[in-house]
Amino acid sequence: MITCPECGASNAGGAKFCDRCGQGLSEAPISRPASALPPLPEGTELKDGLRIVELLSQTSDENRYRAERINQSSVAERFQVRERRSDEAETEPPLQAEADKVKPEPAQAEPPSPTAKTAELKLKPSVQLRQGSAGRSEGLAEAHDDGGVAAAEISSPIVSNGATATGAVSETNGRAVDDNKAPTAEPLSQDTAPAAGSAADAPPAEPDLETADDATQAATEPNEPVESSEPLEEPASDNLGDVFGRVMALSLTLGHPAFERALSGYAHDGRVYLIYRDEPITLLSERPEGMRMSEPEALRTAIQLCQAVAFAHRRGLRVNDICPASVGYSSEGRIRLIGLDRISNDDELQTEPLYNDGYTAPEIYKGRKAGKQADLFSIGALLYTCLTGERLEAESWREEAGAIRFYPPHVVTPALEQAVRRALAFDPSGRWPSVDAFKTELVRLSSIVTIQASVLTDVGMVRELNEDAVMAAEYRRDSQVEPAQNLLYVIADGMGGAAAGEIASAIAVGAIRNHVEQGITANPSIDIRQLLQEALEEANTQILQYQAAHDEARGMGSTGVSTLIMPPDAAVAWVGDSRAYFYDNAGLRQLTKDHSLVQRLIEIGQLTPEEARHHEHKNVITRSLGARQSGPAGAESLALRFKRGDKFLMCSDGLTTHVDDADIAAILRKHKDPGEAARELIVAANAGGGSDNISVVVVFAA
Repeated sequence: MITCPECGASNAGGAKFCDRCGQGLSEAPISRPASALPPLPEGTELKDGLRIVELLSQTSDENRYRAERINQSSVAERFQVRERRSDEAETEPPLQAEADKVKPEPAQAEPPSPTAKTAELKLKPSVQLRQGSAGRSEGLAEAHDDGGVAAAEISSPIVSNGATATGAVSETNGRAVDDNKAPTAEPLSQDTAPAAGSAADAPPAEPDLETADDATQAATEPNEPVESSEPLEEPASDNLGDVFGRVMALSLTLGHPAFERALSGYAHDGRVYLIYRDEPITLLSERPEGMRMSEPEALRTAIQLCQAVAFAHRRGLRVNDICPASVGYSSEGRIRLIGLDRISNDDELQTEPLYNDGYTAPEIYKGRKAGKQADLFSIGALLYTCLTGERLEAESWREEAGAIRFYPPHVVTPALEQAVRRALAFDPSGRWPSVDAFKTELVRLSSIVTIQASVLTDVGMVRELNEDAVMAAEYRRDSQVEPAQNLLYVIADGMGGAAAGEIASAIAVGAIRNHVEQGITANPSIDIRQLLQEALEEANTQILQYQAAHDEARGMGSTGVSTLIMPPDAAVAWVGDSRAYFYDNAGLRQLTKDHSLVQRLIEIGQLTPEEARHHEHKNVITRSLGARQSGPAGAESLALRFKRGDKFLMCSDGLTTHVDDADIAAILRKHKDPGEAARELIVAANAGGGSDNISVVVVFAA
């Protein structure tokens, strides 16, 4: 890794330009400017009982440390500390002349990648940050977002732990701006944090992708857990200066868990400090497996990012700094926006605008006033990187649009590609009208589930006749007017001796298909769970009718398990001991419950599941199609819902006799193609003995 001498960001080895600020990089040891803030030695005691453990990073104007504090229970709690000179706002050095910047090599010498930068594209600031008499920033004046909500007025207040931020929330017409019940602008003190081991410490649920109101969602999500249940010692109110005062005020105002917020801040001995929870965060630019993601993962990342940015937009704020080096994810998989230093409103331009080449909107390069559409472009550019592993080429953005290439070589679902291209329109008026509108489209695309299935049956290693019957009936219509997907899969395991079992299973699959197709045709909005259960009972009736007409077929029957999928909804119905399994992030679980003697013995506590696998009566079933001469077969059913990445398996007992659940889970987990998984399941059952016919239906949702 190479540390940027300008901003302190970490960059991949061999990078020529900083991914965050565009500064030229070198593998040679970095010589710190003489004016750099000398770091505190390890062991230095700070306020609130904090002690410096190690120096994490150092730039020309800031140090970042890891610190710890021993609480009353003698447990070491860890924090991160940012440090600057207290008078930095008044003594900020002049901007470095453009001619003194490190000049990059010609653009064509650097292949497009998410870490390529072009420092030459930096412009001189056209608007200076307005300063108040006390060194505070007055640039974040009251503004209105698209919804007409007054912006939060962020200055550089005198802030300490437990103190309120002066002017942190403005009022309009006598009412508080934050009137949408979002988290209030209260300091993040340890007093209000959940204690360790509380419900808030548990891994959070997936974000609610259906809601359009991120402020409401943020209010329902758990607050950021703080690694302490006792408060930091409250210092006297201190002037934190322009940068840290601004960050502290935003930390108190932006109550959304995606933002990395300071817990407290104070001045001491000519320096100012901000205290953060020491949360492990992995930047997208440092992702071990690379920045390219699957479409579902890229969509989840972009949707969470949209939620956080929209939360800021509703307060009249613009995030500005959105790139792989400023966006990370926590150990729980939640998106984190690192640092609040660059947040501004629509009326303000930073003293030196930030150029994240390939991610900063073209209008900023052109020196034009930038609004919230600039953040929308940055989210689209980051999503482009997540989908392709590359950054957009920004070299021509002063005059014309840059190239946006997908295929070749990148294959992206057409609808998603069009959504990203709209977010990346060179002219802001051609983009999505808001971040919320873009998020709504991404949510819609993420809810579209594509089903891939494979159906296989095998006679096994012992039997001469395959009495299993399998069936797949797939109907798909891609239409803007009336799109439809009706996917029906059935496995029937026949029994009865001679050819009777084969006939029974054939009757079952035919009856189930006909009943389902007729039901959907008559009523497209029918309850598919009830329809599928009725289909199995219809199969039972037809098998009984065949027995009545053919004396030689008396005693024949069949198990049956079937699924009807109308993505993302599905239903499963079954009779007998043919099974259905579901595999997702929580692992493998059996959906069906065997109608068998050993299952009944398990339920009453006379057998364990492992003992049942080897019991002498393990093949005795208590329900089947055609077993009862009167009354229903006793089919059961359940409903389920697919999401991207889910896997589903139906099988006859020829598989589960020889392959246990752990091995089934391992096979489903390692394969990305349902055909390959189905083939290995058949092979594994035969390798285990293959004493019966083996049938599988493997379904992957993508």
